[in-house]
Amino acid sequence: MSFLSRIFSRRDPVKRDAETIYTRLMEQSRLPVFFGEGRFPDNYDGRIDVLTLHMAFVLETLRRFDSNGAHLSQALFDYMKDDFEIALREQGLSDTGVKKRIKPMISLFYTRVKAYSEGFENNTFSNVASAFHASKPNDNESAKSLTLFDSEFCRTLDQYVTESREAFSSYSLGEIALGKFIFPSL
Repeated sequence: MSFLSRIFSRRDPVKRDAETIYTRLMEQSRLPVFFGEGRFPDNYDGRIDVLTLHMAFVLETLRRFDSNGAHLSQALFDYMKDDFEIALREQGLSDTGVKKRIKPMISLFYTRVKAYSEGFENNTFSNVASAFHASKPNDNESAKSLTLFDSEFCRTLDQYVTESREAFSSYSLGEIALGKFIFPSL
């Protein structure tokens, strides 16, 4: 039945593309190489940070593609927000609880994307870490974890960010929409 529903469904192709992109970004952002001592903390915040970093590459690239890119960018954001809401509901939160938690999560997402974008403009992840640190003054655990990035990981992440942005700048909207993008090794 699932197979037939996929064939005959009238699901918005942009939403389907957003799901494809988001799935690829989630897979990449869950790689163990990003987490551990001297790296992102292997906790909720650290995982969101890595996902947001990868979302930032795509969102930055989609800005180049006029209204089609904007439409896909919005669908990608909506898919991510829906995924966050599902995760909160799976934790047992009610509708009211989800509403109370999702707003700060989305605000923090935008703050992080802004910090990453500023770091991209300066071509250095250490600037991103500084901006991110400044955006989280009330979260001592997360702020502390950023200061624990070891220098080699920062250099490796700088290179990863640079190579990822270069790769994404060469992809067409169709390639991105179909999830046909490759991240450099880390």
